[in-house]
Amino acid sequence: MWLTFVTGARRGELVALAWQHLDLISGLLTIRRNLVRRNGTTILKDTKTHQMRVIKLDQDTITILSQHKARAEQRCAELGTTLDDDAFMFSYAPDHRRHCDPDAITHRYAKMAASLGIDTHLHALRHYSATELLAGGVDLRTVAGRLGHAGGGATTLKVYAACLAGADTKAADLIASRLPRPRQVLDERV
Repeated sequence: MWLTFVTGARRGELVALAWQHLDLISGLLTIRRNLVRRNGTTILKDTKTHQMRVIKLDQDTITILSQHKARAEQRCAELGTTLDDDAFMFSYAPDHRRHCDPDAITHRYAKMAASLGIDTHLHALRHYSATELLAGGVDLRTVAGRLGHAGGGATTLKVYAACLAGADTKAADLIASRLPRPRQVLDERV
């Protein structure tokens, strides 16, 4: 869940991540593939937009992923093996050689949300990420790049236009606050 919040990555992209896609030293996560189901078969393919992207991670996320990797390495050591770079970051298998089932992830999230009385779905975390970035003043092109939206932000703009309305109000207030007040406005306030 944490990685979905901070990256806005799609479910299949996160499930498809291997350790080789994470650079803990520079804090970079490379999203280059997607795990999908077609006709009952699970396959690894390129991303939805057919483009690789590199996402910068914050220090807390790097710490969380470092700890996650250390636990995976420990489990592998207990099995008498090593954690390979091409092993999946998220796996139910102790050696991380098998990916998680994307539908199982969705069902686990739904069950957890329901137990907490929250009406939500896993994809909403992607929306949260985008909304928070845009509301926080991150430019549209950067948000689109993190989400993997092609077209320089057109898709992002269509999907997240509602949160941009709030940003537009903030922009209107900001620009107006920097201008000298017209006499009519000053007279009405007195």
